[in-house]
Amino acid sequence: MLKSDSLIKKPLNRGLTIILIINAFFVFLTIARAFFCIAILDEAFNVGQANRTIQGNQFLVENWDYFQTGDSFLTPFLYIFIKVTGSSEGIILFSRIVFIVLQTLLSVFIFRILSRYFDRIAAFFSVLIYETAVLFLLFYMWYDNWEVYFRLIGLFLIVLVNCSYDKLSPKKSYLMIFLAGVVHACMVYAYPTMIIVYILVLSLLYFYKRKQNTKIHKYRVLFYILGSAFVFIIFLSYVLRIGINKLFVFNDVISKAGLSSTGRAGFFSAESIITKTESLFVENIQYYALGLIVLVVDLLMLYLLRKNKNRNLWFCIIMVFGFLVQLVNSIVTSDCINMLMTYVSFYTIPLYYLLKKENEKREIYKDLIVLVMIPSYVAGVAYNYTALFGALKFACGARPGAMITILLFYEVLKQSEIRKDIKLVFGSLATFIVAMNVFTMYYVSFEGTKPYLCNTQIRNGIFKGLFDMPENARRYEKVEKDLAEVISDSDKTITCGPYAMEFYLMTDLKPNAANLWDPNNTELLFQYYDMYYGEPDIIVLHDSADDVTSPEFLEFVDENYELARYTDGYFIFHRK
Repeated sequence: MLKSDSLIKKPLNRGLTIILIINAFFVFLTIARAFFCIAILDEAFNVGQANRTIQGNQFLVENWDYFQTGDSFLTPFLYIFIKVTGSSEGIILFSRIVFIVLQTLLSVFIFRILSRYFDRIAAFFSVLIYETAVLFLLFYMWYDNWEVYFRLIGLFLIVLVNCSYDKLSPKKSYLMIFLAGVVHACMVYAYPTMIIVYILVLSLLYFYKRKQNTKIHKYRVLFYILGSAFVFIIFLSYVLRIGINKLFVFNDVISKAGLSSTGRAGFFSAESIITKTESLFVENIQYYALGLIVLVVDLLMLYLLRKNKNRNLWFCIIMVFGFLVQLVNSIVTSDCINMLMTYVSFYTIPLYYLLKKENEKREIYKDLIVLVMIPSYVAGVAYNYTALFGALKFACGARPGAMITILLFYEVLKQSEIRKDIKLVFGSLATFIVAMNVFTMYYVSFEGTKPYLCNTQIRNGIFKGLFDMPENARRYEKVEKDLAEVISDSDKTITCGPYAMEFYLMTDLKPNAANLWDPNNTELLFQYYDMYYGEPDIIVLHDSADDVTSPEFLEFVDENYELARYTDGYFIFHRK
């Protein structure tokens, strides 16, 4: 095993100590950012998905939404929270705390592996730069975050086994491969189209460095499959217990309506493969256009200065300038730090090229590229062909390559002719990238609210503990109280329209909807009422709902419900 320099074996110089203190403050700011800005669309939707089972909707039967598999991983956490507190008050902040804890555990896990083979300062910043780039600035565990979480755990377990080929006992290595199979089965469960990543990893386990030991590679494949089978058997047991014919995907309503009929509830895009392929290339080039220009200039400089002893240093300086260009471009186009992290990953291959062939860590960098970066880029392609705004979602998969870039960044700087302390130079440049992450985090948010304008803490309700603009804080303190006053003891179910999904979390009434996103497919919704709970007791609509809700549903509301309360932009209807 390669020995890494330890930050604790010798006293830190003053400059590096200051840098680490600054980054500790950045970590604090990253955690604190989770307390700012309400996200009433995707966050309310995904947390509501996880909460449906707790509220009484039968999982995979009475929830006609494909996203529920990935969101279900949050359900046990919410169940414990509700049982302990006795209500859903503060549930959004709690879900963000779960995210912070799991992100921290993932960071420590990856750092522990990387620090076995690389200098600790490089491993530290590699993880820090990646983990301070929160996916779409949504601070909670939703299906995308769960997919990334499980993917990285599995990939780094495989890296550990591969890099410690001659150090781990066969028993330990097979156990780790088995665990990788378990978490990658969870990855596919969270985001089904990641089956393509699973197949790729399975192939790599069999073919990559097969000459080491053919027998061991066969056993790795076997234990990887066994780990996945373990998860599949658990899922299959549940399905058999409730009855396959009861699964929502097999009921006649869904079959006749088509998979795309559940609004945004599918992993299956209705757009053509040609359109998705075009978006993968054309839109991504647009996202990274300015940064790619800098990258081309950097590569040109690399060629022109090929005989210059300072070419490594110049390449790294221009690279950091490219990071800044991409950051500004991302802020202007509101594409956030996901774009920045993916752009950082573009430098992995050029930096690997700059490594000296005699570098003893070169083979481990190759393992990271093959076993982490390539599967992650394939995951990005799977996102592109699955999700709405696929080219934007490409970054969800591709961005882990940024960690490898930062490790290589440190190695290439070490090869340059810098006379000063290399750790201090690297730490300064890496801190600059972390600072860009944190700056972006406080400059933009998922739904557009500027975090620095959020100066009022919400004192009660599902958003309790979060800070938002004064008008939003007042609204959500008021509307939840108004909803509670409308609900009677005999009420059992609730349906919420577009822009009102957060109301599902404000009560323990059963969600009475095919999917939580909106009731636009009125025919499907009415059939859902007939199959399960009948007409809902409560209906909540936003005052702009007329623009996006089907006329048939609005007519249904007018005929069968009376307006019980109009509260700060929301109509609360009660059945007559």
